[in-house]
Amino acid sequence: MIKQFEISTSVQKQLGDYLAANQTDLKTAMADETRNGEVAAIIHAGLPMMVRKIYSLEKMKNFFWTKKELMVEFVAMRLATAEKKNAKKKR
Repeated sequence: MIKQFEISTSVQKQLGDYLAANQTDLKTAMADETRNGEVAAIIHAGLPMMVRKIYSLEKMKNFFWTKKELMVEFVAMRLATAEKKNAKKKR
Protein backbone atom coordinates (compact mmCIF):
# COMPACT_ATOMS: atom_id res chain seq x y z
CA MET A 1 0.00 0.00 0.00
CA ILE A 2 2.69 2.50 0.94
CA LYS A 3 4.39 1.97 -2.43
CA GLN A 4 1.57 3.96 -4.01
CA PHE A 5 2.65 7.22 -2.40
CA GLU A 6 5.49 9.59 -3.11
CA ILE A 7 7.33 11.50 -0.44
CA SER A 8 6.38 15.16 -0.81
CA THR A 9 8.93 17.95 -0.84
CA SER A 10 7.74 19.17 2.56
CA VAL A 11 8.23 15.70 4.06
CA GLN A 12 11.65 15.47 2.40
CA LYS A 13 12.61 18.76 4.03
CA GLN A 14 11.26 17.72 7.43
CA LEU A 15 13.08 14.41 7.22
CA GLY A 16 16.31 16.08 6.13
CA ASP A 17 16.02 18.63 8.94
CA TYR A 18 15.33 15.84 11.44
CA LEU A 19 18.34 13.81 10.33
CA ALA A 20 20.59 16.89 10.37
CA ALA A 21 19.37 17.96 13.82
CA ASN A 22 20.11 14.48 15.17
CA GLN A 23 23.41 14.28 13.27
CA THR A 24 22.53 10.93 11.76
CA ASP A 25 21.69 9.32 8.46
CA LEU A 26 18.55 7.46 7.47
CA LYS A 27 19.99 3.98 7.98
CA THR A 28 21.26 4.78 11.49
CA ALA A 29 18.00 6.49 12.45
CA MET A 30 15.96 3.52 11.25
CA ALA A 31 18.10 1.12 13.32
CA ASP A 32 17.14 2.91 16.56
CA GLU A 33 13.59 2.18 17.74
CA THR A 34 12.87 5.71 19.00
CA ARG A 35 14.24 7.45 15.93
CA ASN A 36 12.59 4.89 13.68
CA GLY A 37 9.24 5.87 15.19
CA GLU A 38 10.02 9.55 14.70
CA VAL A 39 10.86 8.95 11.02
CA ALA A 40 7.60 7.00 10.66
CA ALA A 41 5.72 9.91 12.25
CA ILE A 42 7.25 12.41 9.81
CA ILE A 43 6.31 10.26 6.83
CA HIS A 44 2.87 9.45 8.27
CA ALA A 45 2.12 13.17 8.64
CA GLY A 46 2.75 13.61 4.91
CA LEU A 47 0.29 10.95 3.81
CA PRO A 48 -3.18 11.89 2.56
CA MET A 49 -5.76 12.31 5.35
CA MET A 50 -7.80 9.30 4.25
CA VAL A 51 -4.74 7.05 4.45
CA ARG A 52 -3.78 8.44 7.87
CA LYS A 53 -7.25 7.61 9.16
CA ILE A 54 -7.11 4.06 7.83
CA TYR A 55 -3.44 3.44 8.64
CA SER A 56 -2.82 4.82 12.15
CA LEU A 57 0.49 6.23 13.31
CA GLU A 58 0.91 3.32 15.74
CA LYS A 59 0.46 0.80 12.92
CA MET A 60 2.95 2.69 10.82
CA LYS A 61 5.51 2.88 13.63
CA ASN A 62 5.13 -0.85 14.22
CA PHE A 63 5.46 -1.58 10.50
CA PHE A 64 8.54 0.65 10.15
CA TRP A 65 10.19 -1.05 13.13
CA THR A 66 9.42 -4.65 12.17
CA LYS A 67 10.35 -4.07 8.52
CA LYS A 68 13.17 -1.58 9.15
CA GLU A 69 15.59 -3.05 6.59
CA LEU A 70 12.95 -2.91 3.88
CA MET A 71 11.81 0.57 4.89
CA VAL A 72 15.34 2.01 4.83
CA GLU A 73 15.65 0.92 1.21
CA PHE A 74 12.15 2.07 0.33
CA VAL A 75 12.45 5.53 1.91
CA ALA A 76 15.93 6.07 0.46
CA MET A 77 14.66 5.07 -2.98
CA ARG A 78 11.66 7.42 -2.70
CA LEU A 79 13.87 10.29 -1.56
CA ALA A 80 16.26 9.72 -4.47
CA THR A 81 13.34 9.64 -6.93
CA ALA A 82 11.92 12.84 -5.49
CA GLU A 83 15.32 14.57 -5.67
CA LYS A 84 15.64 13.61 -9.35
CA LYS A 85 12.17 15.01 -10.08
CA ASN A 86 12.99 18.24 -8.26
CA ALA A 87 16.27 18.58 -10.16
CA LYS A 88 14.43 18.18 -13.47
CA LYS A 89 11.88 20.84 -12.47
CA LYS A 90 14.66 23.32 -11.68
CA ARG A 91 16.17 22.96 -15.16
